[in-house]
Amino acid sequence: MQVGHPFEKPFGMEFYSTDSIGIGGKLKTRYEDFLVEEIASDGRLIGFKEWQEVTSRNAVVEGQKSRFVTFTVQKMGISTMDVSTILASSLKLPRNLVTYAGLKDKRAITVQLMSAPSRTIAGLMELDLTRIVIRDYSYTRHPIQIGDLWGNKFTILLRDLEIEPDIALRAAEIVRETPLLNYFGVQRFGLNRPNTHLAGKFLVKRDFENAVRTMLCTESAFETEELRDIRLRLTEDFTPNEKMIESFPKDLSYERKILHELIKYPGEFERALQRVSPRILTLMVHAYQSFLFNRLLSRRIEAGMSIVEPEPGDFLIELDTTHSGRDSWLYVTEASLEERIAQVERSEYGLALPVPGYATRLPPASQTEALKSLLIEEGITLKDFRSPKMKSLDSPGGLHLAAIIIDDLVASNTEEGLRVAFCLRKGSYATVVLRELMKNHPINRV
Repeated sequence: MQVGHPFEKPFGMEFYSTDSIGIGGKLKTRYEDFLVEEIASDGRLIGFKEWQEVTSRNAVVEGQKSRFVTFTVQKMGISTMDVSTILASSLKLPRNLVTYAGLKDKRAITVQLMSAPSRTIAGLMELDLTRIVIRDYSYTRHPIQIGDLWGNKFTILLRDLEIEPDIALRAAEIVRETPLLNYFGVQRFGLNRPNTHLAGKFLVKRDFENAVRTMLCTESAFETEELRDIRLRLTEDFTPNEKMIESFPKDLSYERKILHELIKYPGEFERALQRVSPRILTLMVHAYQSFLFNRLLSRRIEAGMSIVEPEPGDFLIELDTTHSGRDSWLYVTEASLEERIAQVERSEYGLALPVPGYATRLPPASQTEALKSLLIEEGITLKDFRSPKMKSLDSPGGLHLAAIIIDDLVASNTEEGLRVAFCLRKGSYATVVLRELMKNHPINRV
């Protein structure tokens, strides 16, 4: 098993699953190179339609009139959250009333289901939006919610390959035939400024000063020299002023809010963090939990344990259902081992590892010992993830599949490069699959 890319190892992504040569290449050179089509909970493909064939106006609404309308959104070069915001603003709705099952890539063409109150149908049909088309309306009793999908189908073109086409095809075959490490990808930690999980660790430990310092002082080679200089000055002398704030881009709004608060209330770091959106703080805690999962998965490989076949002390989760870590799961014992292996072989259940949180169970097992050792190294306990005072930092943890199985992957050579198509269950990432195929710096996968 090959050692992972040096850039990824600090995120716990220490190994590749395959020993094949990396084909190199680049993702998302054009929006058209990365197509994501949602697969609904009932297995329906929410498929792409050529732009010229799609119209939002005077459409028929299927089904019997009900409280909500579900519709297909086809977008290009814009995030799901931005679409939700645009639709809510256009329809004069609170943003939480425009819902979706999962976030889709921004630098791509994507197709997914969304929903809104049915009273907005006329307004939806009148919208004329740039790079967003709405179609296929139907009445539904309930809105689309996060997790209401099976997964996604990806059709991706890799350009600028570094090896011959026939070798690239063989590498794709090996990826298709191999269970892949189901890591959380680099995007979760920050590619340009990989500090999200580090800030998350300090938040979990209630070390608010170092959480703030990590957010404000971590430099990036992708930022302006002026901003890097300011971050360095803050590292050496943490005395922010109004002039510094002017150098922080508008999209770093939470950092600007922290600085404003610290100027008014020096040293009150917890107070400053309360100016940050709870969603951002939760994202940082989840990034740290993802880092712990990645390290735990890498340790399982180091110990020579399978990421597919369970052994006593492991957990299984039923495939294609939502799991919080506190609901349905199976624990593998010596007595049940043969039955549990059969359930995995029938693709009814999958081997899962803990995403550590306050509700994580620690049964006697080698996997538990690995987790305990990791927590000691990190200087934290599972109880640290409990935060009644700040709900944004309160996280029970969960269970996450150890392996990605993509036996439906299809690859073909074109004049532009290698085209691959495959389906993934929710909770797995296409960029992690392509990491195995490309084996180059993750900057090529954004």
